Amino acid sequence: MPEDMRLFIVSKVGTTSPIDYFNTIIISKSLKFSFDNYFVAKDLKLSPLVKKPALATRYKTLTDSCLKANNVDAHFVKGMLEYFYSQNQFLGLHHIHIASKGGHLKGRYVYGVLLMAIGQTEKGVKIINKLSDEQGFSVVEDCMANFQRSLECLDLHMKDIYVSSLLKMWPDLNCHPLEDNTVCSNCLHFFLLI
Repeated sequence: MPEDMRLFIVSKVGTTSPIDYFNTIIISKSLKFSFDNYFVAKDLKLSPLVKKPALATRYKTLTDSCLKANNVDAHFVKGMLEYFYSQNQFLGLHHIHIASKGGHLKGRYVYGVLLMAIGQTEKGVKIINKLSDEQGFSVVEDCMANFQRSLECLDLHMKDIYVSSLLKMWPDLNCHPLEDNTVCSNCLHFFLLI
């Protein structure tokens, strides 16, 4: 079998499971697959790093190779690290936006929430609404839970713009009965921002 065909097949293994990919390259050392290869780096799922972006600091070579290949998971991880870890808001939003445009669901959610947090409320609300219309609100809830978990290892700072954005989005006091532990359509985006 030609080398490029084997490489293509193994790169597709990486699209479904990074563990299966790593097992394949460990077993097949003679095939000499590396992350420098475009097909491997482009399609490799970085789900462990997406769940905990702070871990990516240990795998810089891997994430850099994947970024060069325009891997959406790598863009999301890089964006999270730049925005929250390095405090580089502009570059972080840029990478998260690339992931969002590339179809990364969590990237779309995080991009929408961050836009709401920095005062671009209408644009952020539009992204969140489109995501929930296309994928269902359960996907948005999953993204919210995963986003909160992914921030656990990062050092967060409350910026003044976040506070002003929260105040701007504050719902009416009579939005819905206080006894309900639910949110309505009027305060949903405020809840996501919290």
